[in-house]
Amino acid sequence: MFKAIVKPIFFKTKSQFIFKQAAWLLLTGASLNVNVSSAFAQIVINQSTMIQPLIIEGMSGGSVAALEITQTENTATGYCDGFANSQPNHILEIDSYWQFLRLEVESDADTTIMVQGSGGTWCNDDVSSANPMIEGVWQPGIYKVWVGSYQAQSSNKYQIKITGQK
Repeated sequence: MFKAIVKPIFFKTKSQFIFKQAAWLLLTGASLNVNVSSAFAQIVINQSTMIQPLIIEGMSGGSVAALEITQTENTATGYCDGFANSQPNHILEIDSYWQFLRLEVESDADTTIMVQGSGGTWCNDDVSSANPMIEGVWQPGIYKVWVGSYQAQSSNKYQIKITGQK
């Protein structure tokens, strides 16, 4: 794992407030050096600290069609298929220009990925087996990441491996 900075986003529920407080403690001097599994945090991708791949865990799926989220059927990286929640699973903050960055989903189920950010919208359904991947040049900015399931209302565990190495 590499060190990641987790920035809290403001919430109104008690559990979200507790997470915000824990994240604040991390930001006061500690660095996160474990798998990140919360959709409640903004994850900073920093070239100077990304030595090994970052693993993000979550649950895919939802009832909203990918087309409703992305407003397009196809992107340069693939088709916008599947179903996800209306809110993104993860928010990434890319702190600088990346000549190469890869987001690769690993799951036992058929999953999809959608990314909206500074440079546009990207989708992918299957690269290897039933697992999607988006890779290429990334501009600095905030990126929303959805991991969908191929079938509506299907919820499946997944991991996203983020790496700057080909």
